[in-house]
Amino acid sequence: MTRSSQSVRDPFSEAVVGERLAAFLSQRHGAATQIESVKRYTVGFSWMTYGFVASWAGATGPERHRLVLRIGPPTGLFAPYLASPEFTVLHAVQGHGVPVPGVHFFSDGSEDFGAPFFIAEHMPGTAPLPWVAPGQEAFEPALRARLAEQFVSSLAALHRFDWQHSPVAEFATHVTPDNAAARQVAHWEEALRRWQLREYPVVEQTLSWLKANCPQAPHVAIVHGDYRIGNFLVEQDRITAVLDWELVHLGDPHEDLAFMCLRAFGGKALDGRFLVCHLLTREALYERYGALSGMAVRPASVLFYELFNAFKLFVIHVGATRCFEDGAFTDLRMPAMGAQIPRVLLQIEKALEAVA
Repeated sequence: MTRSSQSVRDPFSEAVVGERLAAFLSQRHGAATQIESVKRYTVGFSWMTYGFVASWAGATGPERHRLVLRIGPPTGLFAPYLASPEFTVLHAVQGHGVPVPGVHFFSDGSEDFGAPFFIAEHMPGTAPLPWVAPGQEAFEPALRARLAEQFVSSLAALHRFDWQHSPVAEFATHVTPDNAAARQVAHWEEALRRWQLREYPVVEQTLSWLKANCPQAPHVAIVHGDYRIGNFLVEQDRITAVLDWELVHLGDPHEDLAFMCLRAFGGKALDGRFLVCHLLTREALYERYGALSGMAVRPASVLFYELFNAFKLFVIHVGATRCFEDGAFTDLRMPAMGAQIPRVLLQIEKALEAVA
């Protein structure tokens, strides 16, 4: 058979992934595992996500589980990927007031699925999105109040979690209240320099301001890094899971609060008030978070991190565009993010005006 006539199998196709799942789980459970309904989800821009059903013979009879596999593509936006930080955090905070999927297996190697991966429970619910039609609200008032309480409570629980006495401590890498902000600014500046094809004056001005005005953190906490509407699941009136932990790190808890407050993820109520993540006012967020976390919110630190997070979003948009242009990843949503760069630059400009 000639090379041109050979059938080349996509290593991340649903069929191949299903075969690898059957082999991997059969080995782990010591019994043949049947894999059904493998489906690659279109959500998410970084990790490849698959839903599937696994069945095997358990100690007390047949078992059937709905699970999720996440694979870090070798040439994806945040390559090279590591599954261990996300897996370790999810495993550690389980049962500590943060609704997260249960996690089962992970590897930072490529032997099993061709790239780093982890396997987690499939959680019920749907992810509400921040984009609603003008003159409408994302939630009716009673539901909004219930979800707001849960969302703020989950964040406070995450930031209160005693990570120093858990496996998360191995990722501390000398993060302190004094250097937490500077480390994040440096991390995203390095990513910008790696991806950018041109300079933007307002972005360079932003970087200069951020470097000169890094606040001290009240304490070092687990930071989700993408805590917002769209990254949690709702079933009826309950948040069943907080998702998308790929940017998790140790840092200043104000970083998550500020990400929630970005105008891109909020909207106006019918009475004209701006609602953070379509859930509650900024003032209510500060008050309730402070009561639940025991930490007095520093408004100046939130403003710093709002500018930082707008800068981070810009870097991610630039990286997604570059990833596609270089042929590293063919997801057509990547170049679409390039069309949003002017909008993100406007967010940066407004955030810079707020701290000036």
